[in-house]
Amino acid sequence: MKHALTIPPYGELSDPAALVELAVAAEQSGWDAVFVWDHVLRRPDDPQEAADAWVAMAAMAVATERVR
Repeated sequence: MKHALTIPPYGELSDPAALVELAVAAEQSGWDAVFVWDHVLRRPDDPQEAADAWVAMAAMAVATERVR
């Protein structure tokens, strides 16, 4: 069995650097994969920012070797 993290990239995790840190920590802890939501549905009055999933995943891929 493989285990993965699924991360909503908004709020405190809207910064791709924070997502990279999380992906590196997940890899070091033995997780098999890290996923980022590629769309975020929220209310129009929700002020939280969201990271672009493709940018975040590319940054995580550069910083890790094993997680998918």
